[in-house]
Amino acid sequence: MSKKLIAYVGLNPVGGGQPGGGIAATAKPSGGGIEIFEVGADGHSLTKIGNVEKPAKAGALCYAAKTRTLYAVNELKTGGRGQEEQEKGSSITAFRVGNDGLLTFINKQPAMGPNPTSLALSGDEKALYCAHHGGFDHVEKVVQTADGKWGLRFEYDDACTAQYALNNDGSIGEVTDVAVHYGHGPDPNPSPQHGGHAQSSGHAHCTTVDPSGKFLVVGDKGTDRAYVYTIGHKLETAFIFQSNEYTGPRHAAFDKKTGRLFMTYEFSSELASFDFNANTGEMRLIHRASTVAGFKGRNEPATLQVHSGGKYVFVNNRGEDTIVTMTVSPDGKLTRTSEVKVTETNVDPGKGTRFMMLSPSADYLFVTVRPDDVVRAYKINAQDGTLTVASEVPTQNPVYVQFVEL
Repeated sequence: MSKKLIAYVGLNPVGGGQPGGGIAATAKPSGGGIEIFEVGADGHSLTKIGNVEKPAKAGALCYAAKTRTLYAVNELKTGGRGQEEQEKGSSITAFRVGNDGLLTFINKQPAMGPNPTSLALSGDEKALYCAHHGGFDHVEKVVQTADGKWGLRFEYDDACTAQYALNNDGSIGEVTDVAVHYGHGPDPNPSPQHGGHAQSSGHAHCTTVDPSGKFLVVGDKGTDRAYVYTIGHKLETAFIFQSNEYTGPRHAAFDKKTGRLFMTYEFSSELASFDFNANTGEMRLIHRASTVAGFKGRNEPATLQVHSGGKYVFVNNRGEDTIVTMTVSPDGKLTRTSEVKVTETNVDPGKGTRFMMLSPSADYLFVTVRPDDVVRAYKINAQDGTLTVASEVPTQNPVYVQFVEL
C-alpha cells in the first residue's frame, strides 16, 4: 500500500492586526485554524481535504508518529484572569490524526508564556518543548530609589522554554519544567522593529533537537543568545552561546549527516554555521555570511531549511522578500549563491513569509507566502541548489506547514 502524504498548514487570522505584523494580538479576526491538504503523486501539488477552525491563531506545528498526534500552538497572549479568559489565550492543542489525514481534538493545555512560537519533540516522544516569545509591550512600575527619588521601571512579559509531559495516548500532560530567559540586548537598538525596542527583553524563537537527541537548542533574538539544554527530566543548561550584539539568533536547524548547526540572525541579516559538540552541547562558531545582496531596506531573515547532505541551506528574507540558497563548503564556510523572489513588492518584515519546510523526499521546498495568500512549492535542483516554482495553492495568511506520512 502506497503512503499518503498530508500537509497541515497553520493559519493566522486576518483583520485588526497592529502595524508591524508579527504575533501581536489580533482584534475581531477572521480565518485562522489549520487547513489540511493531501500532496499529489507528483510530490508537490496540494488538494484541500479538510480543516479545523481552532486554534484560531495557529502557528507552529509538530507531529508525533508513535501516537499519530499533531500538536499546534495558539499564538496569543493569555486572555487574563479566570478560567474563561484563560481559554481565550495562548495554548497548545493535541489532535489525533486519522487514516484519512483529518484531525480529531484530543486536549489542550494553557501555554506557559505569551506568544508560543515553536514546538519540538524528544526522541522518545514523551516530552514536548515549546519556546515562548514573550511580548514587546511594556508596563510602567513606579519605584523609589535608594536615595529617595522617584522614577519608573519598565517591565516586559517573560520569554521562556517549557517542557510538557506527553501521555501514552498523545494527550498533553502537565508542565514538568520551565527555563525563563532573563536579560536583554541593546535597548534601544538600531532596528526599527517596535520602535527600536525589539531587544528590550528575551524573545525565545525556536526549539531544535540535535541529531543525537541529547540536547535542545533555543535561539533567543532578544538576548543575542542561543541556549543549549540537556534533554531529560529537567531543562538543565549545558551551554550558552553569546553572539555579538544586535545579531538576533532566531531559528536553528541541524545537518543530520555532519551534526553541524546553522542559525539565522534576524537583526544582522546573516546565516551562521557552527560546529556542535554532541557530547557537551558546546557550539563553536565557524562562519557568518550575509543573506542579502545589495538590498538597502529593512530585512529580517526568519527560518531556514538544511537540504539533505548539508551542502545547501535555504533561508527566507523578509524585506528583500527572497529565498536564498546558501552553499556550505566542507569546512562550514557559507556563500550566497542564488535567490528567488517570493513576492513582487517589499513588505513589512513582520508581515512577510515566516516559515518553509522541505518535503520528506527533499525534492521540494514548500513556502507559506503570507503576502500572496498561497502555499508555494519550489522544485530543488540537487546539483546547484537553485529553486523553480512547481505549483501553488491559495490559502488565507499561511504561517506554518507540517508534513505527515500515513
